[in-house]
Amino acid sequence: DQQWFCPRISSMDAIIAQSLFVDCGDSVTYTKSSVLLCLCLFFISALETFSLAVLLTSLTTLRCLCVLGPNIQAWIRVFSRHGAMSVWDTCLQITVACTLIGAWVGAFPIPLDWDRPWQVWPVSCSLGSLFGYLTGLVAAPAWIHYHRKQLTYKCK
Repeated sequence: DQQWFCPRISSMDAIIAQSLFVDCGDSVTYTKSSVLLCLCLFFISALETFSLAVLLTSLTTLRCLCVLGPNIQAWIRVFSRHGAMSVWDTCLQITVACTLIGAWVGAFPIPLDWDRPWQVWPVSCSLGSLFGYLTGLVAAPAWIHYHRKQLTYKCK
């Protein structure tokens, strides 16, 4: 089957791509055809990628914007290695880290040959980011409760 790389590419596109690979005699033509195929696949899945970007932005950046505001120095302070100065900063760090790790872990089942509907891009990454976000919402208060004597409650 010539359409193994993406089911939404028409048969004419597959014929053009195949002719590009068959006719390539030098590496420049091969490189151009590879770039053409990658761009084709990128634009086909651009809506799905944009949906994942919107989800990750709303789970991470929106909360930070509400707590920290547009102050760039506060963002740098909170997301530096040891920059959390309050409980709110720590909560932001934990939930953002759990969300991003969840999205990253959610990408692992994509290349497996299970052919399940939840393996399609970006469903597993979206589910992973949502599970990571929920884990962060549970882990942040637990971490605060465990370290409550060492933390300050002032928001700077």
